[in-house]
Order: sequence, then C-alpha cells, then structure tokens
Amino acid sequence: MNTYHWVFISPHLDDVALSCGGLVWDLVQNGHRVEVWTLFAGDPPDTDYSPFAQQIHHLWGISGHEAIRQRRAEDRAACTVLGAQVRHFDWPDAIYRRDGHSGDPIVNSNEDLFSRLPEPALTAEITAVISAERPEGARLVLPIGLGVHIDHHAVVLAGPGLSPVDHFYADYPYILESFTHPALHKGHYKNIPHLLSEDALLAWQESMLCYTSQFSTFWRDNAEMRLALRNYLSGGGGRLWQRSRLDSHLTQG
Repeated sequence: MNTYHWVFISPHLDDVALSCGGLVWDLVQNGHRVEVWTLFAGDPPDTDYSPFAQQIHHLWGISGHEAIRQRRAEDRAACTVLGAQVRHFDWPDAIYRRDGHSGDPIVNSNEDLFSRLPEPALTAEITAVISAERPEGARLVLPIGLGVHIDHHAVVLAGPGLSPVDHFYADYPYILESFTHPALHKGHYKNIPHLLSEDALLAWQESMLCYTSQFSTFWRDNAEMRLALRNYLSGGGGRLWQRSRLDSHLTQG
C-alpha cells in the first residue's frame, strides 16, 4: 500500500479534529504521515479586546492570551490522540483582528463572523506562506468553507494559489446545516468513500474531550458528543472530498 505525507489546513484550533478526526487517526494507523497546520492560532496582538471578543472569552470561560495558550495546548493533546503532528501559525483569530486603516475590529458580532469578507492582504499572505512551507510531495487538504466563517473563507480564497489542492473536508458542524449547499448539492464536490472502524470513531471521540474550553459550544455533555459523531460518521461524514472534474476550476467561497 502506498503511503503519503498529508497536510491538513485547519483555520482554528479544532477544525480538522472536529471535521475528520477519525479519518486522520485512520491514515496514521495505516502508515501515513499527517500534519495539522492551524493558521489562526496566534496570540492577540494586544489586550484591547473588543466587546465581542470579550463575549467570546466569557463563553470560553477564559480570556485573551491565556485562552489562546490553552487552546493551543488542547489542540496538541487532541492531535496526539489522533497521531498527527502539529504546527501552529501566528495569525490571530478574526475576533482579535482590526482594520488596517480605521483600527476598528473587523468583526463585532456573530453575524459579522459569517457575513464579512476576509482581508485581501491576509488571504494573499496565507497563500504565500503555505506555498513556501508546503513539503515537497505533500498532499494538501483544505476545508470546503461551509458556513462561510470569515476565517474559513480566508483559507478557501487562498486555495486557488495553492495548486494542487488534493482533497477537501466538510467543515463540521457547519455541514449539519449545509447539506443542500450548492457546492455539495450541485456536484461541485464528490465524497470519497472510506471505511472507518469503531476504533477510528473512538479515537475521534476521545480527541474531542481534549477541547475543554470549546466543548460546551458544541455539546451539552460527553454522551451527546459521542452520539453526534457516531451519527455523523454513520451518515457518511468525516471523509474526504474532491473537486468533480467538470467543476475543478471553480472556487468555492
């Protein structure tokens, strides 16, 4: 069996593990080398947090630089469970970024997170850095961009400059509300069948327990998490996707 070097691009410190952790574990068990590169893992540039960032900190139960340090530690622990190598980049999360001209926060509400376009200079920088740092011969995996979170969208817009992009993953939990999204419904992407075992599911579930600051954002308790991932896996979730040949030139955004 051929084995490969895989680089999964994660906008935030949980997206790859959330979206396809069982698959990552399975690839590692079968001799593949898997790296998870999280882009928006940098410290906040200052302590002048916007009211919206403070709301998010309250939800997490921890704030600012301490929150990001904890989230990086959680991600390292989760990826250790999955057997993946970790790389954290220094771009700050959208809740900490400010407009380069006005100095105003680029997002001020949850609605802004899913309606604002990412900064063009940021997208160009992501393209340049990933292109320069991508190991020779590594298979690159990007999020599809379901939900159009501003940080996910930035990665998607960087995609055309990262050719070849070998595979994609469906952004979880956004896919739960996006099954009829044009990118999926109209056949721009096709799901790649892949048998994932009970052990793969268990590793996926265990990795989620590492994200203590984020857990309550998605589930009420451990049992709900385990059932949600089991149901998602049973329904075909957590696998890779490819561009369909007819639509390989399109850019999902």
